[in-house]
Amino acid sequence: MAARKVWIIAILSIIIVTVAIGGLYYYNILLSQSGQVKIVDQADREVYVPRKISKVVSLWPEATRIIIALDAGDMLVGVCSADKRDPIMTRIYPQLQELPDLGDIRAGVNTEELVSLEPDVIFSDARSPEAADDLQKTTDIPVVCVRISLPPDGHFSFEPITLIGKVLNKEDKAEYLRNFLESELSKVTDVTSDIPEDERKTGYIAFARDPLITLGHVDPLESAGVINVATKGFQTVWYPVNIEQLIMWNPDIIIIHCLHKIIGNYTIEDILNDPQWQNLDAVKEGRVYNVIVGYYGWYPATAIINVMQIAKIAYPELFSDLDVEKEGNEIYKVMYGVDNFFTDLVDIYNLYVP
Repeated sequence: MAARKVWIIAILSIIIVTVAIGGLYYYNILLSQSGQVKIVDQADREVYVPRKISKVVSLWPEATRIIIALDAGDMLVGVCSADKRDPIMTRIYPQLQELPDLGDIRAGVNTEELVSLEPDVIFSDARSPEAADDLQKTTDIPVVCVRISLPPDGHFSFEPITLIGKVLNKEDKAEYLRNFLESELSKVTDVTSDIPEDERKTGYIAFARDPLITLGHVDPLESAGVINVATKGFQTVWYPVNIEQLIMWNPDIIIIHCLHKIIGNYTIEDILNDPQWQNLDAVKEGRVYNVIVGYYGWYPATAIINVMQIAKIAYPELFSDLDVEKEGNEIYKVMYGVDNFFTDLVDIYNLYVP
């Protein structure tokens, strides 16, 4: 009798699972037939987007940079305020300056103008899922959240490329670009991953506006095999430190966030000539470099180039064959079809190329 009950329960379980799977299968067919696609974005939100996309709003510059790389810039009908001031992407894609400025997902979005543009989908920052939910509810337009450097660990992810590619029906191009960038990154990480922890150099990231503001995690350091001294303190994004703490850390190299012409004007010379920095070995020995290119998030191209720069600064003997400037120009060529673009950035922002 007991054995019979076990068999009955087993058969019923199989029937229930089969029905559930079948129901899900037919639900997905119906969803597909209705012209929608289910997306799980980088904030783990389920979003249903139209299968055919023709108009897009981007409220997060990282998304904008990827959209343009996917040759989908003509879909953009509105962008955020930071996109309009982006010193790099407005050079690559001047049309950004002609698009409506819709504000900022955290500071406030001009929802009335956004709705009037009738976009099929909105892209936003994965750090602000609640704001994305509110915007989606207010506008009744799907909002997809993405981010290259995801919290809490901040490691680079090229998932936004394939995710945006799927939404915009640019999957082949997205797969190609993602594979390309991951291959470029592996030219460094395949080497640095073998460096023993006790043999790794240490580094500190100085913000352009104030060098005593730093990053709690910055992937270009870690990917380049350099230990970020700031991770011994707070695990936030940008945060202030005092000179006593920095002297105690005494990093091997100091890397400056280099877009000082846009968001600040602190230079290498300012650090080298500042009396309070003179007790640091990196300052005494001139190991301070303009490298990090960032402006409201990461650029998918320069993020990889920054890794190459820092790796060759820290371990020149391991990367003697790595031609950073050549690689940088090739990365921008593949991503955006522009020639000698990294060389131009080097000249404009006085970047250090080892």
